[in-house]
Amino acid sequence: MSSTRRLIRTLAAGAVASAAALVPTTAHAASAYSLVVLPDQGESAIYSFVNSATTSIDMTIYELRDTTLVNDLVSKQKAGVRVRVILDSQQTSVNGAAYSALSAAGAGVTYSSSAYVYTHQKTITVDGAKSYISTGNFDTTYYSTSRDYGVFDSTSADVAAIEKVFNADYAKTAITPGDGADLVWSPTDSQSHLLSLISGAQHSLDVQQEEFGDTALVNAIVADAKRGVAVRVVAENESSSYTTQLNQVTAAGGKVTTYTSSTGYYIHAKAIVADYGTSTAKVFAGSENFSDNSLNHNRELGLITTDSGVLSGIEAAFTADFNHHTTTGVTVAGPGDQTGTVGAAASVQISATDTAGGTLSYTASALPAGLSINAATGLIKGTPTTAGTSTVTVTATDSTGPSGSTTFSWTVNPASSGGCAPAQLLGNPGFETGSAAPWTASTGLIGNSAAEPAHSGSWDARLDGHGTTHTDTLSQTVTLPSGCSSYQLGFWLHIDTAETSTGTAYDTLSAQVLNSSGTVLGTLAGYSNRDHNTGYTQHTFNLSAYAGKTVTVKFTGSEDYELQTTFVLDDAAVTVS
Repeated sequence: MSSTRRLIRTLAAGAVASAAALVPTTAHAASAYSLVVLPDQGESAIYSFVNSATTSIDMTIYELRDTTLVNDLVSKQKAGVRVRVILDSQQTSVNGAAYSALSAAGAGVTYSSSAYVYTHQKTITVDGAKSYISTGNFDTTYYSTSRDYGVFDSTSADVAAIEKVFNADYAKTAITPGDGADLVWSPTDSQSHLLSLISGAQHSLDVQQEEFGDTALVNAIVADAKRGVAVRVVAENESSSYTTQLNQVTAAGGKVTTYTSSTGYYIHAKAIVADYGTSTAKVFAGSENFSDNSLNHNRELGLITTDSGVLSGIEAAFTADFNHHTTTGVTVAGPGDQTGTVGAAASVQISATDTAGGTLSYTASALPAGLSINAATGLIKGTPTTAGTSTVTVTATDSTGPSGSTTFSWTVNPASSGGCAPAQLLGNPGFETGSAAPWTASTGLIGNSAAEPAHSGSWDARLDGHGTTHTDTLSQTVTLPSGCSSYQLGFWLHIDTAETSTGTAYDTLSAQVLNSSGTVLGTLAGYSNRDHNTGYTQHTFNLSAYAGKTVTVKFTGSEDYELQTTFVLDDAAVTVS
């Protein structure tokens, strides 16, 4: 592994301090934690977390090379949120662009203290109330190919401890970090806590590591295997760097799975699961590698918790990686069956998830005459010339070889002889591509969570739901033809709220029509927490007043400072006939 891809490895020399007592890990309410599994779930939850900030964002990160995230930080700074960022001082070639952009926006940004070999910690804290503790960097270069985990932690003792250390590190003053309820810090106590976690395993031990070179931790894993603990290890072993240590594990009776590709699927995670499925199960996730630098000379942060959601999520991902059941490859999201009309412009965005590490290209077979696909972006557009139904297959191919496909039908109706071609004008009306386009949307609105199921299909758009002062928008521009007898906007809406008042509209959603300059031409409807319902309700509106015009249909959701309300939209349509 080269130093340009990951932190330079420096292995331990000699003995290290003996194990101390493990940081207390009492059970917490499930709501205190939530897990992000990467690359499977993508970074949208991270972006949404940053965009939820109303007062402050504090970030400590080894590598920051994510334009979306940097732009979100800049926007928040300009909106009056106090943004402070600590970047590792050894990675200026990676972090330089982010440093310049943040500095120019007036954000507080500094390179890390020379007191640590590396500041390898990967943490975001928003509004002093919740922290995101990650094993992965915020670097788009590696998003699609790296196994990583992130944990959102709203335990007050943890967040307070993280903020206290951030303030000291930002000011470059000395501090002995507090462990809060669950935390594991380098260079002060991570090695002793990890040794205690490993040595305390009674039934099973699953270890996932990018670097596997620390003698004390490796010896403890070997000792577990020798005394009958079922040990499994998933390790990145590029250039056979850790073959000696891994062979010690297998010789003791443990099982090992390795990955060796620096351009394909890469084990960047640092996680330990002890005694999964028992009442004493615990899980570690954090930035700490099994190396002397990481444990004893860097600034690092992780946590050890008994939270069932974090445990089960990491164990499931670990087992998939151990069995080489990875999601490396290309998955194409189906856009759903399409309809159109001869002579009416059509546009459908095809989206694909690529974890193979190369560049995607798109091809399509059996497209209706008059339509074509952009090989680089996956956008299908054009004007159909011939009526009929086609079975279209779109294939996305990674430059390294893997490919994926989706198949759907496309019906093109004849043009109306009366001057109006019946059509549904919205693109991606049910959000089934898994992304917003061609809608313009706030970050993170499109989702497929079972907590807010779609009206149909798998995906929907969820505005708000943060329980803090927040505004989300969702809009799409359409051209309404002249000469039709019917112009109708329709959508299905579900409203979920924690508000208890039946008289006050604390959180609101508006449906409006705007012109090309952004001027509101009309407000179609307004909804609030008072309209909450257990299912979806369909709403329809007459748009005939805008015939012959290009207009934007816009939904705006606004929350006050407490008690969430979620506005869930699905199956929108603008139909003319």
